[in-house]
Parts: sequence; structure tokens; C-alpha cells
Amino acid sequence: MRKLLLLILITLAACTSPDASGVKVIVGAKLGAIDYSVVVIENGKITAAGPQSQVPVPKGSVITRGIGMTIEPDGDSIEPGHPANLILKGATERKMRNGEWVSP
Repeated sequence: MRKLLLLILITLAACTSPDASGVKVIVGAKLGAIDYSVVVIENGKITAAGPQSQVPVPKGSVITRGIGMTIEPDGDSIEPGHPANLILKGATERKMRNGEWVSP
């Protein structure tokens, strides 16, 4: 019984909520010549960007749907290692500063 309880506790400790992972992902937006992109953001920086077919979405990440929208850099380029300062344009416009969505 103790082993079962210990196993359950270890399993629960390994579970992560999206907020705990801190990883944000924008999926499906147009990024330059890429019609359906994935942009992965962690610790305020872009860690990966490219086509959906080549960039995996990390498990436990917070996903923002970008279908029908365009991602543009807001200052710097959208490349791994650069600050996540970007604009997500569509019917509405959202801005991200250092990996955090900001109010208009």
C-alpha cells in the first residue's frame, strides 16, 4: 500500500500545468513566407520558429491560436535567442513584450 501511495505521489509531482512550464506557443499564424508557423517562447525569448511541419509544440505549453493572423517582429527579428517582442495581427491586434502579452 505504501509503495502504491508513493508511486501516485511521484506521478502527481511529475505533472506540470501550462502555467508552471512557462512556455508559450503561437500556432498557425503566417510568419513571412511561412503560411502555418509555430513560434515557441520561453523566458521572454524565442526558442524556436518555423513551419508547423518542422517545429514541435512542447508538451504543457500555453497555446495561442494564430490561424488567419500574421506575426510580425516589433523591433527585432523573430529568430531563436531574440527577445519575444512581436505583433499578432488579424481581426484584432495583440502585442507581446519579452514573452508577455500586453494590453493595448
